[in-house]
Amino acid sequence: MSREAHGVIIGISVLIAISLPPKLFLVVLMILSFLIARELTTVLNLKSLHYFSPAVLLAGILSPAVALTLSSLIALYYGYKNWNLEAFFKAFFLSFYPPLFLTYLFLVKELETNLLLVYIISFWINDVFAYYIGKNFGKIPLFPKLSPKKTLEGFLGGYIPAVAFMSLALPFNAFYSLFVALLTVLLGVVGDYFKSFIKRQLGIKDFSNILGRHGGFTDRFDDVVFAAPLYYLLIQGAR
Repeated sequence: MSREAHGVIIGISVLIAISLPPKLFLVVLMILSFLIARELTTVLNLKSLHYFSPAVLLAGILSPAVALTLSSLIALYYGYKNWNLEAFFKAFFLSFYPPLFLTYLFLVKELETNLLLVYIISFWINDVFAYYIGKNFGKIPLFPKLSPKKTLEGFLGGYIPAVAFMSLALPFNAFYSLFVALLTVLLGVVGDYFKSFIKRQLGIKDFSNILGRHGGFTDRFDDVVFAAPLYYLLIQGAR
């Protein structure tokens, strides 16, 4: 199946999930959290830790502080079990990323489903334009050590239309909408490099191949996950 066909299937699935009632959407996020965590625990060799991910997500809805406390306890358990500081820090990272980050997608949906839809579509625009413009016109490497194929042309080609769409679609005054769009889309791009750093260090191309040429769930939803807390805080600031 082509990259485009996989993209259409993923897109339709995401739109269906967004349209669900909040409680069912929460279940979808719990499943996504589990799947991303499973990919990460596999490549980082921390067996069974992904089973805790949905619980941390639920704790995060109650309070980020509760989620971080739970993550710390999970990290202590794995650190003690392996008697290894590296296992402790890996477990801490994997137990709050992605579940705590995904919590904010649920909080955005609780505010207004359309705000979540704007957020998701903005990153689709960024991904599509960045990919095709970078592939056809990209010449200047951006951060070659992190992602050798990504270029300045691709970054600008995705970033500008994504920011334009988000700033026009958000229901705030023009200046604040532009401010939210500039920061949110930029942080989503950083989220892509955040994921790429981990892959380069591990020497892998993708976290899995379950989504075909889109890689795994970690690869596909990196920007959406990473920018979610900031987006929630910014739209809260406008209300």
